[in-house]
Amino acid sequence: MKILLMEKNLILLSRIRSSLSGHEVRTGWDHQGEELVLINLEQFSPEIIKSLKEKGAKVIAYCGHKRLDLINLAKELGADLVVPNSQIINAAELISKV
Repeated sequence: MKILLMEKNLILLSRIRSSLSGHEVRTGWDHQGEELVLINLEQFSPEIIKSLKEKGAKVIAYCGHKRLDLINLAKELGADLVVPNSQIINAAELISKV
C-alpha cells in the first residue's frame, strides 16, 4: 500500500515508518495519489483532511490525547480514524481499521 506520512518529528517518524515495513511509505505534505495518509494534527492543518478525502485517500489522524479540539475537528472533517500519539506507533495495526 502507498502511504503518505505527514510527520515532522524525526523520532516519531522513524517509529511509525518501522511499523509500516512492507508498505511504500513517503514522507512529505503533498498528496501524490497515496491510498492512505497519516497526518499529525499538531503539525499540519486539520483542514487538509477534507481535501485528502475528496481525492479518495483514507486518512488516519493523530495528536496528543488531551487535544479534544483537534480530535473532534478531524472527525468532523472526515478522518477515517483519529488516534492519540501513543497508538500511531502501531500504524500497521491501525491500517486494518480503515
